[in-house]
Amino acid sequence: MGMQQQPEQRQQPERQGQGRGSFLRAPFSVFYGWWIVASSLTLATLYSAFFFYDFTLFVTPIREELPGVGNAINTAFFIASMNSAIMSPVLGAIFDRRGPKAVAGGGLALGAIGFATMGVMTEPWHLYIGFTLAGFGPIVFFSAALPSVVNWFFRMRGRAIGICMSGLGLGGFLTIPSLFVIEEIGWRNTFLLMAAIIAVLVPLMTIVLRHTPEQYGMRPDGDPPTVSASGVTQLEEPVYGLTFTEAVRAPVFWFLGTLFFLAFWCIGALTVHQSPFMEAAGYSRTDAAFAVGAMAVITVVGRIFAGWMADATDPRRAAVLAFVLQAVGISAFALSNPDQNWYLVVFLLAFSPGFGMITVLQAALLATYLGRRAFGVLQGILWTVTALAVSVAPTVATFADNSLGGMQNGFLMFGAFSAIGLILVYLVLPRPGIVRARGRSIVPPQPTSSATGG
Repeated sequence: MGMQQQPEQRQQPERQGQGRGSFLRAPFSVFYGWWIVASSLTLATLYSAFFFYDFTLFVTPIREELPGVGNAINTAFFIASMNSAIMSPVLGAIFDRRGPKAVAGGGLALGAIGFATMGVMTEPWHLYIGFTLAGFGPIVFFSAALPSVVNWFFRMRGRAIGICMSGLGLGGFLTIPSLFVIEEIGWRNTFLLMAAIIAVLVPLMTIVLRHTPEQYGMRPDGDPPTVSASGVTQLEEPVYGLTFTEAVRAPVFWFLGTLFFLAFWCIGALTVHQSPFMEAAGYSRTDAAFAVGAMAVITVVGRIFAGWMADATDPRRAAVLAFVLQAVGISAFALSNPDQNWYLVVFLLAFSPGFGMITVLQAALLATYLGRRAFGVLQGILWTVTALAVSVAPTVATFADNSLGGMQNGFLMFGAFSAIGLILVYLVLPRPGIVRARGRSIVPPQPTSSATGG
């Protein structure tokens, strides 16, 4: 009797796992990880448009109607970036422990309140509060949506990250429509409309996002479960990767932080100053909006390409190419003017894919070198490091404009930072594999052969 019951007991966990997994696989029989990618892509598209690319279009009308508020934009950007720097590791740690739902739901709700606040602001402190709360959207993406994508893929991780983060470029398609909306209904009503759209994302993100595939009887990439030598299906397996303590002791982690600290000065300055800088150089506001949108859209090429390179080749090659393109592109932007439009063309064709690659490689390199066991909090720390550059860059660009002979010199300096990053990648970044931490070697545990397709 006991011998007859043993096979049934062995199969019980498998039936439970399959039940949970089949629920998630139900829509069109597509691996559920791709639904997480689609949800994250939607968030990235809308929020990159509203918070990053479109905000530069609000600067001029805000300064015209509320000069005091307009003069406080750099300060507001700094405060929001510091909030992001502080909250990203905290929310990343919450993700690692409890999953993405609380992070996504709460963060997006605060983001909607922030946009609504900017729609009714009259004083600089209103802008400080509104812009800071609106900034929780990017924090949600990097602390909940992106780590979820990383958890659900291994062999196709780079491609999944590339598709997910292409939304950060697709948001550029909304730049010209956003300019039209601002001119038709005013900048205040546009902020309120954005708040309503972000509010719709709250239930979408909280319903779709899931923490790990193992919790639902699945494996990364949709690979089949591991079967032990005794024939028992193992659905719950340890998550591979370095622990938080091991990772922060590894020099490669802080080296990656240094690389991306150097890389993000450019986008920090462009987020605030791209449109005003181009208008001051002689371009029309429509031309500036077109350039913002074109840059964003072209980054999609770099994001998809970087994702493929991260999966198919040594990711250091992708990093070298990304830093070269970014350094050349931002330097060309510094020299652009209506009489020499070819500089602007070089900027769009070089910087755009280069920066697109940088954003994908930040997550891809982190997961490649350190695994996904503590990815949420480690990604949060990296975002803190890059947020320091993003937050200070607009102020440094303004200082260059006032004291260093023009803002173009600030952009040239940021190009030099990217060139330094290129040199560091080429000369210092080790091959992925064994990680050194406090004098000892650590090999990040990897998925079993069934997960890697071996």
